[in-house]
Amino acid sequence: MQNFILFLILFQDPQKPGVYKADESLIYSPECVVMEFQDIPSYVHRVYNDPWFKSRYPRANKPVVIKSDLVGVAYSTGNKIAFPQKVTNVAILHEIAHQLTGNNGHGPNFARHHVDLVWRFMGLKSANMLRDLYIDLHVNWRVKPNGQ
Repeated sequence: MQNFILFLILFQDPQKPGVYKADESLIYSPECVVMEFQDIPSYVHRVYNDPWFKSRYPRANKPVVIKSDLVGVAYSTGNKIAFPQKVTNVAILHEIAHQLTGNNGHGPNFARHHVDLVWRFMGLKSANMLRDLYIDLHVNWRVKPNGQ
């Protein structure tokens, strides 16, 4: 029983509800767009080949984009990111942030990467909106880039 409790403590993700609520609100940003699955690989390619991204994340390996086997759900696992038939750029950037943090939940490093990605690929207005939502929802995103 002690090991089970320790397991639960280690894998809790206390920021997850706030991050998901912020993402849901961010879909009302004017910079939010819906993409069909066939357009997602080129968007991911564009993100990973962006000079800013390459400079900020020099060790990032571009993940393989696959079709989600879960209806309406995007997820990241290993070097793969899975998406349903239609998804927003918010969700794509969310999954890329997971790739940058080793899929370790929605902690401060994830949140910082997500804010930075939204700023770069959606714009300042969306990034400010996400920051404000994180503050209101008590999501810690205030770590230096790359967790330094």
